[in-house]
Amino acid sequence: MAIFHMSFSNISAGKGRSAIASAAYRSGEKLFDDKEGRHYFYARSVMPESFILTPKNAPEWASDREQLWNEVETKDRKSNSRYAKEFNVALPVELSEDEQKELLKKYVQENFVDEGMVADVAIHRDHPDNPHAHVMLTNRPFNPDGTWGQKTKTEYILDSHGNKTKTPAGNVRNRKIWLVDWDKKEKITEWRHNWAVSVNQVLEQKSIPDRISEKSFIEEGIDDTPMQHEGINSKRHERKEFNQQVKDYRKAKASYKNNQEKVINRGHLDSLSKHFSFNEKRVVKELSHELKTYISLENLDDKRRMLFNWKNSTLIKHAVGEDVTKQLLTINQQESS
Repeated sequence: MAIFHMSFSNISAGKGRSAIASAAYRSGEKLFDDKEGRHYFYARSVMPESFILTPKNAPEWASDREQLWNEVETKDRKSNSRYAKEFNVALPVELSEDEQKELLKKYVQENFVDEGMVADVAIHRDHPDNPHAHVMLTNRPFNPDGTWGQKTKTEYILDSHGNKTKTPAGNVRNRKIWLVDWDKKEKITEWRHNWAVSVNQVLEQKSIPDRISEKSFIEEGIDDTPMQHEGINSKRHERKEFNQQVKDYRKAKASYKNNQEKVINRGHLDSLSKHFSFNEKRVVKELSHELKTYISLENLDDKRRMLFNWKNSTLIKHAVGEDVTKQLLTINQQESS
C-alpha cells in the first residue's frame, strides 16, 4: 500500500559534510572535488536514475552535476555554510517506474524549481519494495544575469529620525533579513502537504483506492498505532518486527470488534423473538436470510414498512414465494391495528 515518508535535512560544512560527496553518492556518478583535489565515487549494484532541473535564471553549468556543487562550495566557504537542503521521499509502489518519475518531476518543478532552486534528483530502486528519491536543493537563488544571488541582507535599525542606532558597546544595531523563505518551518509543512496532495491526485486518476497523508494518526483523529518506515539501514529488522506486531494488533482488534457485534446482534435476536409467534418468527427468519440483512428492534419498523411496500414485487415473489408475501401483509395489518 502507498505510504507517506518525506524527511528534510541540511548538507552543511558545519557537520563535516561535502556537497560533492553527497551528490556522488546519490547519483552514482564519479565526481571530482576541486577543493579537495580528489574524486568521490560510490559503487552501487543498481544505478540510480538521476537528472537535474534548473530554474529560468540558472546558467548552463547548473545542469552539470560536478560543476554545480563545486560552484556551491566555492560560493559558500564559511565553516558553517549550508551547501544544500535535501529531502528523501518514498515513491508509491502502486505506480510504474515511469509514472513515479513523472509524478516526482512535476512535484519538484512546481514546488522548488519554479521558486528558484536547482534540484538534483536521484531515484533509487535498490529494493523493489522501497523505491525512493533523494533530492538535493540549492539554498541560494540566482540573479537575472545568472550569477549567484543573496540569501540574506543586513538591515540597520534606525531611530525615529532615520539615524543608525548603537548598542551600549558602540556597535551599530542591525538585523538579518531573509530574501527567500526556504528555511522556514512552515515551508516544510507546505511541501509535505503538497506531496500528499500530488500523490493522491495521481492515485485517484488511476482509480487506485489507497491514499496518503502527511498528518499523524492523532492529527487525523485515528485511534490506531502507526507503523514505521522500514528503510534499508541497520534498524530495518527491528522496524519490520515492530510493524508485524502492529499488524497482529490490528487483526486482533478487528476480530474483537467483530465478536462484539455478534454478541450485540445475538442479544437483539433474543429480544426480537419474544415479540412474535412461532409462524411470525419463521417468516422473519426467512426474510432476513433471503434479503441478506439483519432485522433488529431498532430498524424493525423500517424493515417492515419496506417489506410491505415490496410485498407484490416480482423480486419478493420469486425469492420467498407467494405464501410468504401474504403472511407479510397479515403481519403488517396486525402491527398497524
